[in-house]
Amino acid sequence: MISDLKLLLFTEFLDTKSEVFSIEDLQDLDQTLALLESNPPENVEEILRNWFKARLTIRDKLREFEKQRKELGKVPPTPPIQPDRLDNWFQELREQVKDQLNSKGKGEQGTGSSK
Repeated sequence: MISDLKLLLFTEFLDTKSEVFSIEDLQDLDQTLALLESNPPENVEEILRNWFKARLTIRDKLREFEKQRKELGKVPPTPPIQPDRLDNWFQELREQVKDQLNSKGKGEQGTGSSK
């Protein structure tokens, strides 16, 4: 189960603050999510928090995003992600990461499928 508010807001953060993530960050996140998606461990929150600890700029921007959201006060609390929804959450987040990689990678990498 994921109950950390920052992690619960992560998909929204990725959508609205994609400029914070480099291609390398997104690639590493995709690899981390692939491992977690195929076999989510009990300590999934800790693994994701450690990913953020290695990327202080992203972590700090996520904290700012969380504070801004709290200050709005109109947004209802996000319910925890239950174990039975965890697989779907990983799939949705991975899809978002891949979309961001595709949009950032256009023109920067020659691995696209342009014919």
